[in-house]
Amino acid sequence: MSKVKHASYINELSELRKPRCCDMGHRLGVLTADRIFLKNFPQRHPVTAFNPALLIRKDIIHVYTRMILGYYKYVSAVARIDLSLEDLEEGYIMYSQYPAELVVWPSTKYDIWGVEDPRVQYLDDLLLMIYTGRTYFYFSNINTERTVPVIAVTSDPYSEWTKIAYLTLPNELRGRTITNKDVVLLDGGNDNLFVLHRPHLENEPPCLWIGKISKESILEAETNEVKDLRINDNMRVMVPASFEERIGWGTPPIRIGKDEWLAIIHAMGLDEVYRLTAITIRYDGEYPMISGVTPFYIMEPREVYERFGDRPSVVFACGAQLIKDKLIVSYGAADSFVAFAEFDLNALLSEVKYL
Repeated sequence: MSKVKHASYINELSELRKPRCCDMGHRLGVLTADRIFLKNFPQRHPVTAFNPALLIRKDIIHVYTRMILGYYKYVSAVARIDLSLEDLEEGYIMYSQYPAELVVWPSTKYDIWGVEDPRVQYLDDLLLMIYTGRTYFYFSNINTERTVPVIAVTSDPYSEWTKIAYLTLPNELRGRTITNKDVVLLDGGNDNLFVLHRPHLENEPPCLWIGKISKESILEAETNEVKDLRINDNMRVMVPASFEERIGWGTPPIRIGKDEWLAIIHAMGLDEVYRLTAITIRYDGEYPMISGVTPFYIMEPREVYERFGDRPSVVFACGAQLIKDKLIVSYGAADSFVAFAEFDLNALLSEVKYL
């Protein structure tokens, strides 16, 4: 293992988790690629769309979904789809068609081979998209930084997105970093901005890390270049359980108290099935810590569209937002579909085992 701090509770966290699922997700519907038509691209429909981020504003849902336009090198872009909250609640998305607009696509050496798996969240009044960029090394023989997290910003969902930065590890780790992905941010207030990320280092399993960057570096970033932002003060906070191959961050953290957040993470089991787990994160002003976890998976592939597709047996959450006492989650189903589920927040939190 590399010289990165380990959270003191890692072993206790692993001991709480068991290889079983109590599926608590009420499926709300699924959107297929043939019912999505592109307004600003000559190809009318994507080949497939999946792994969607989510932003709900009043009664409008902005869905930012990863799209594949051809299978030759599986290169992705991100498109925005707007639908009404009523469409989701009444099940209309199962039958309706929706226009989409490409908003972020490969354009730099940090994402030239694909813009993947976006997460969208606000930082003060700035709207951020953090996605996995397939770098110019992706298809090379160089096994370093094949993917990096890239940050794009906009002032409004209908405005143009500007790429401002990509995230890297300190020099002593950077040369050993094969990929880094599944990134969301946690705003600790003042200038404390924490990066929840999942590096994959040589000879180490992908696991959950938390690091730190300056909030000022985002809010005051120049928009004429994509700069290098170093993630410092890193700590491993969760490792795969004995029954898992890898784990990764999923949805942006949802504030559930003054100093506590809820997040949905994903795991690929030794059986190669992707499932979801809920965790809570507490920040006491020093460093965020995982404070609790559901001892079982809260969602697993169950529907046929989750079990059969380009990558079978996958539920992969990228977006979440609270609507009253319901947690609305957007997720990719089998790397083929845009799907939605809801969880009863109180029921979910009642199953969390605290450290």
